[in-house]
Amino acid sequence: MKKQHLSLLFIFATVLSCNNSTQKIEIAQNIFISIPKRSDLNVKDSANYLKVWQTSFEDDHLAVFRYSINQKDTISSATLQQEFRKNIEAFLNTFNLKNIDSTYTHKKEVLQSDLNFDYISNGEKYKFFGRFLVSKQNFIAFCFQTPFPVDFYSKSIKDKIFDSIEAE
Repeated sequence: MKKQHLSLLFIFATVLSCNNSTQKIEIAQNIFISIPKRSDLNVKDSANYLKVWQTSFEDDHLAVFRYSINQKDTISSATLQQEFRKNIEAFLNTFNLKNIDSTYTHKKEVLQSDLNFDYISNGEKYKFFGRFLVSKQNFIAFCFQTPFPVDFYSKSIKDKIFDSIEAE
């Protein structure tokens, strides 16, 4: 029995140590994310209106979407927050979701929403984790999808990636 526990600990330690080598990516001015270097990163740029970064980690998928927006300098903070919530709600309406958990925060010039929910696609259960940021120039969606229930490996990858997001 002890050998099994030692083997599992070795596997977990190996998985965690492999993920320590990261590459830092600038998503927008003063907004960064770090992902494992071993990731194959696919980047699509659509005439600077939409830029998408995508990668996978076994059964887990990360996509980052950056939409360029132009907010008037005179737009009020309350109006910006209201529009931000409307965009998040429109995104959520595309899913048949359950068990949603969300928070909204406002730091300096950036609005942020963190949310997660369960959903079913093609008969398979998934967990979605999202972090959405909006500034006067960009709407950014960090989207992490993993099969449900979430295992230790997937939670570890998601936590490291989301903890690496910097919005200065």
